[in-house]
Amino acid sequence: MLNFKVVFSTFKLHLSQSLSRATFRFCIIVQPLIYTFILYMVYRESSYTNYANYVILGSGLTSLWSSICFSSAGDIERERYMGTLENLVSSPSNFTTIILGKVLANTFLGLTGMILSLMFTKIFFKGSLYIEHGFLFLISFILMIFSFISIALFIAPIFTLSKNARALMNCLEYPIFILCGFVFPIDMLPPFIKPLSYVLSPTWAVKILRESSLGIDDFSTFYKKMVVLFFISAIYLIASKILFSKVDKRTRIEATLGVS
Repeated sequence: MLNFKVVFSTFKLHLSQSLSRATFRFCIIVQPLIYTFILYMVYRESSYTNYANYVILGSGLTSLWSSICFSSAGDIERERYMGTLENLVSSPSNFTTIILGKVLANTFLGLTGMILSLMFTKIFFKGSLYIEHGFLFLISFILMIFSFISIALFIAPIFTLSKNARALMNCLEYPIFILCGFVFPIDMLPPFIKPLSYVLSPTWAVKILRESSLGIDDFSTFYKKMVVLFFISAIYLIASKILFSKVDKRTRIEATLGVS
């Protein structure tokens, strides 16, 4: 119950803090519309029948990932420069629990990008999200959220120790768009890059979301992809638990979280 209260309090506080920043409002409101327009221009002359699915899901996932990057790196960097990161780590509440509240808040805000993309595509481009398998799409959507939260918690402790978290965040954001197939299929990537794509959970999230919406050719393979996504996300969670423990031990001994 105490952990739930911490998560919920952090969630509410972080929502208000994020919405008060002009940059973050741009990321969750304006940026999804820009991505939607770009992807529409890319796919409108393609051979895909339901091109709106690629536009909506692609722009929505890119916006969600940008928001996740902010929760894992930008917020930690901000806490460091405000001089509050040390207090968060040493507070009676578990640091992992506090970060989870921030990640959930930014995930919630990031999902608004998908809604905005859906509305923008419907109003201006007369396209709509086609869903062939409604129940499987819902399960895939939940697994997608789980996978994004898991990878955010995995990279958060790494950014906590880094004094260049903002630079790492900027370097990490766009490569994920490409490696995970947010904007185009990973089949177009060079063969030596593809193994890296397959160890990233968003890659499998994109696959099952698109298949459950456009149509599933092989249900057995589809279910295997869902299991792979859950398995990789679970590994991220376990690894994040280990990393947060090591961060806690190292920072309490060396006291190296501050700016100086």
